[in-house]
Amino acid sequence: MWTIRQEQTEAFRQHHLQKFEDEMVEHLKKFSPKQWKLVGEPDGRRAIRFGIGQARGYGLTDRGPVRFYIELMFMFGSYFDTDPQHPWAATALRNTRVHDQITRADQLFAAVNEYFLKVVKPERDHLIAALLAFSRVQIEDYLPSTTNRDEAMLQCVRSTCPLRFEYLGEHVVRKLIRHGTELARAVGFNGDNGVALLVILTFVAGHGFSEDPQYWWISQMLDSQRQPDAGRRYRDLSSRSMLYLEEIAAGRCED
Repeated sequence: MWTIRQEQTEAFRQHHLQKFEDEMVEHLKKFSPKQWKLVGEPDGRRAIRFGIGQARGYGLTDRGPVRFYIELMFMFGSYFDTDPQHPWAATALRNTRVHDQITRADQLFAAVNEYFLKVVKPERDHLIAALLAFSRVQIEDYLPSTTNRDEAMLQCVRSTCPLRFEYLGEHVVRKLIRHGTELARAVGFNGDNGVALLVILTFVAGHGFSEDPQYWWISQMLDSQRQPDAGRRYRDLSSRSMLYLEEIAAGRCED
């Protein structure tokens, strides 16, 4: 009796994964051209492979649901599924009562569509203006010397993204600020400017930005082994982040 050996099965699986990855590359170039250009193909492919694994962890293995999952990664960050900014994602993905993949993907689509209608779309123009303004000034301008740092960051988020602030609530916003602050401390960014930079990146690029394959340049710039001088790392990251924010804002203006 003829049988398929394990290595043949694995080779067959890898062939189809590679084909899907290639298809996703072409799809993302059209679906999110600005983000794809900023990410670049090597990191983009790394993100696609990461997304395939993440989707599988939620029981999503069919082509359509996996593609949708990766699309959401490029919209909200590769760790959108655990980001406190997107509670709708965790609710839909962890709904163990629904086993059919298409049904779960439909629920996820409905959740993200509601989020767009409630927060993203009405806040869009204001957020673009805020991103453009932020990219053209010094971070120090967001931290008045007479104001507590955490409270200054809280007010920055409240004024920049009022609907998102209302949607998330002060407790979640403070949690995200703490996340950025703790990350800053871990990488040696102890000054107000370094903390502010990582807090803002937490909101703009998602709470997992420091490990996100789409933002590989961030993880490299934060790596103390590559550059022991924390001040130099901050300056390099700040400069690159300003360029990134300008590109994101320009891309949203063109959409």
